[in-house]
Amino acid sequence: MSDVKDAVAAHAEDSLPGESDNKGQSIVLNSEAVHRFQEHQHSLSVKESIKESWKPIVWCAYMFLVCIMYGYDALAGSVVISIEEFRKDFGFRYGDDYVVGADWQLGFQAGFFAGNILGGIAVGPVVGRWGRKRTIALAYVINVAGVFLQFFATSPAHFLGSKLLTAFPLGAFATIAPTYASEMSPLAVRGAITGGMNLAIVLGNTIGYGVIRESTKYSGKASYRILFAVQWGFVGLCLTILPFMPESPYWYIARGREDDARKVLAKLHKPTYDIEGRIAEIKSSLQQEHETEQTQGTFGNCFNKQNWKRTSVTIMAFVIQNFSGMGWVVGYMSYFFQLAGMSAAKSFDMTIVISGVMVVGNLCSWFLVEYLGRRGTMLYGALTLFVALLVIAVLAVATTSQAALTVQIVIMGIWGFAYQGTLGAVAWPIASENATSSLRTPTQAICTIANALTASIWGMALPYAVNPDQGNLQGKIGFIYAALLLLCMVFAFFFVPETKGRTYSEIDQLWALGIPARKWSKHELVVVQTSGTDKELGDDI
Repeated sequence: MSDVKDAVAAHAEDSLPGESDNKGQSIVLNSEAVHRFQEHQHSLSVKESIKESWKPIVWCAYMFLVCIMYGYDALAGSVVISIEEFRKDFGFRYGDDYVVGADWQLGFQAGFFAGNILGGIAVGPVVGRWGRKRTIALAYVINVAGVFLQFFATSPAHFLGSKLLTAFPLGAFATIAPTYASEMSPLAVRGAITGGMNLAIVLGNTIGYGVIRESTKYSGKASYRILFAVQWGFVGLCLTILPFMPESPYWYIARGREDDARKVLAKLHKPTYDIEGRIAEIKSSLQQEHETEQTQGTFGNCFNKQNWKRTSVTIMAFVIQNFSGMGWVVGYMSYFFQLAGMSAAKSFDMTIVISGVMVVGNLCSWFLVEYLGRRGTMLYGALTLFVALLVIAVLAVATTSQAALTVQIVIMGIWGFAYQGTLGAVAWPIASENATSSLRTPTQAICTIANALTASIWGMALPYAVNPDQGNLQGKIGFIYAALLLLCMVFAFFFVPETKGRTYSEIDQLWALGIPARKWSKHELVVVQTSGTDKELGDDI
């Protein structure tokens, strides 16, 4: 240890007076293997990174497929109320139309979110014991059973039970997919890949809207049952590919199975890949949390003295999504258009158009999360959505003319583009990068739970706020969302750090040093190499 201190002292003596304060530097200790691997990762361009790690990226794409299924499943059970035949079978006549009672809509939403929460709670310990691969296989099986019940439901109570069962594996998908992708993706494209999870969900939503549009060609129960039957196709495709999926090397190392981790890395890369450096970097991230080799952490560890701030940032990344109007725009888009006077067919067409705009916005997020960074994407995105919501709300108060309705629909399209390009996508890299390596799965599970809890608030409130026999707020609900979004922007400004271009080990070191979130992007970590394991000095220079 004295050699390390001498090295640190020598570095400090070589620095010019006051130079380190201006730059914002901290000395950290890394092993030679970790330093070598991190330097190589920082030196790679996006093209070089993809060429070196194309196989792991392909398996990240498999997680995209899982998220497409998540997006489709989540949408199918909520927007089905926009299908007239479903409202006729599960609702009651109201004027010249059929309406599903607000109480049952509330129950359907509660069932969905309860299933998500239970799935998020269960998946943490199961993944820690079974790994990502076997846990996701179990989730597929449960999903098949839930879809079966949805398809053959004959009463609101039956449909509620099927919603609960189907939502349980969705909580697992939302936890495992970003965790696995963040652990497998190389540094240069990590933000784009984890942010791409949201693109996959939006694609699933868009496919769902397309199926709903086509379902109008059918009569009777088939008009809505086909929406559920399509889900079996997703599961069949995912199960066919699953046996070939490699387990995460992070899970192997956390379980003390270092040789298995080496085999996975060797299978996924060329012989020239620095496997030992990668192993050392993973072990460094795990050791900095002082976790044993037999655990990946617990929910309690996420809120201990060392980690509660990090966990709060990851939670807010998903809470801000629900406070930005996502549940209203995405979940009630077709229904809102119909309440505003559009025909069912025209409302579905408009919904598909806006969903397409959202897909384009999410493609833009791949550039934004790397150009603006995670912090910048969140702040600028929140500001844009804040303005859009205010415009929609003011128009709803000022006039009910057809022209005003058209402008509101256009603003909804702008909102959808901006949301998917910013808040919708950036939550995934913020959550995966700010969680410690040893707590990534339970932290992501907590995010799933927090997302479901806050979404459930709106899921319970929106039927009463939007339904014509209840609040009938329509666009005026934008005032409420804008106020909540303003509070979220204040939190993000002071507490969300910039993690772009940082390895997981470097992120751990910056959190341990207590660097203010606003200063992360300009703070430099000066590495002193050691021959032993990685340790953190924690002294600013």
